[in-house]
Amino acid sequence: MGCAVLKSAAPFTLHIRCENCLRDSFKVVEMPVGDDVPRDADELIESVFLEKIPFRCRPCDSVIGRLVGISGGGDPYAY
Repeated sequence: MGCAVLKSAAPFTLHIRCENCLRDSFKVVEMPVGDDVPRDADELIESVFLEKIPFRCRPCDSVIGRLVGISGGGDPYAY
């Protein structure tokens, strides 16, 4: 019997709008491998992973951003 090796969890793309200059930006977030990592956008929103992700707008240097969308996740894991 063979074994499948877990390569990585599916990445998410966070779409963020700066509250100061209203410019849109995005950040790709790679999830760590494990049992309790978020597998879709709903699980990501409910998890504590978003609290740990810093944001700084490059043009205006503001640290306040609004999450306007999440894409990716898709297939929970790649084998």
